Amino acid sequence: MALSIDVVQGDVHVTLVLSGDVDTKTAPDLLSKLTALELHTLEQLRLNLAEVEFVSSAGLRAIVFAKQKMPHSARLFLVSASPMIVDTITKTGLAQAVVIVDSEDEI
Repeated sequence: MALSIDVVQGDVHVTLVLSGDVDTKTAPDLLSKLTALELHTLEQLRLNLAEVEFVSSAGLRAIVFAKQKMPHSARLFLVSASPMIVDTITKTGLAQAVVIVDSEDEI
């Protein structure tokens, strides 16, 4: 399934709204969008995953890349991730580096 990525600029954050699977074929698209952002200046990055069913290891690497490029005090939020994605994030240990929330209202 193709991946669409909408970028929404906020005051102190950027939200990427993803729709589709983040797999080996589509993760480079996500990485390209992330690279285009000035990650080193962001206080918050939000990845809205409400319309994402699957994230492969390539997608996880893109998330790790974003977190590594952000300031140490910055927060990366995964919003509305499915239970399967949350389970994967937790089992890989990535949950220690990101904040998982059910909706943007929790931020």
